[in-house]
Amino acid sequence: MDDYEQELNEWRLLVGTAILSFGNIEFATIKCLTHLPRDNISKTTSSLPFGRRVDLIIELLEGQKENAAINSEFIIKLKRAKELAEWRNVLAHNPLATSVYEHKATGDLLLEKTIKAERKKGKEIDLPKLKELASEISSLSSEIYYSLSICVGLTNEILP
Repeated sequence: MDDYEQELNEWRLLVGTAILSFGNIEFATIKCLTHLPRDNISKTTSSLPFGRRVDLIIELLEGQKENAAINSEFIIKLKRAKELAEWRNVLAHNPLATSVYEHKATGDLLLEKTIKAERKKGKEIDLPKLKELASEISSLSSEIYYSLSICVGLTNEILP
């Protein structure tokens, strides 16, 4: 396998890791809205966009006076997930592109792969940034499931 194919496979693996891990976070918000409120609102809230679901969960958690410290940690993780959703959208809705740069003096070419959001200027992901994102989203996914299980008392339910 040549260098190009190896690098492309690394991009695929990391984008897949980030997207699948974020899917787990999305699923956790739906589970949270199934178990957290006293009323059954999961059918309506499951169709809300991710950011709106997170806002609702945060509002519900802030309204609970018991377990305030535990809820506070969960809220911090949910807010970070909401911030990371922008990067998830960049990964999900934009292509991997190769930019070609030529050194004026030597004529050498530099090829650089990035995923760049066309509609959101400044949102660009290179391979080192993607490695960071995939790792953070994967870790955050696990942390959110752990916080969810504590906040809503899930002990026997199977979560991804």
